[in-house]
Amino acid sequence: MKGKALTEPSGRSETVRSALAVPLEKRAITKNTKRADSGFTLIELSIVLVVLGVLTAIAIPNYIQLVNRTKETKVKENCHCVQVAVEAFAVGTNGIYPDANDAAIVANILPEFPGGQRLVNPFTNVRTEPVAGAATTPGQTGYEVNAPFGVNIGYTVTGFGKTQIVDTKTGGE
Repeated sequence: MKGKALTEPSGRSETVRSALAVPLEKRAITKNTKRADSGFTLIELSIVLVVLGVLTAIAIPNYIQLVNRTKETKVKENCHCVQVAVEAFAVGTNGIYPDANDAAIVANILPEFPGGQRLVNPFTNVRTEPVAGAATTPGQTGYEVNAPFGVNIGYTVTGFGKTQIVDTKTGGE
């Protein structure tokens, strides 16, 4: 009768009957032991938390540095936009660059910006125009004209990053 389960008149197989024959205490111990082996210990969970803490301590400063570099790149992009707008203005005025006061900058080169929109300061997210003179605050773009004999023949565009000037573009002359 190998391979076949013996059945009683009650319909139970021999295997079920032998499992039921195990004392109740032994079944409970076996069941509890399996349950205890299936989880994580407090030490294992603590180690995982420490590792995650170390990785976070490394990642956060790198992320902050990346964000600042991205903002400074946007400042450089703004400087380039001002340079292109000033050059476009000069092409239309036979090589004469716009004056370096705030009203003249806005009136003369704002239409040359992409979409006629003002620049966005990446540190404040406020639309702004270039200031007359060198840039001095984070995200600011400055425009200075070079007029040695009263004629605007050159310019300097500066961009201020988080703590210092990150870009200087000159043209004309």
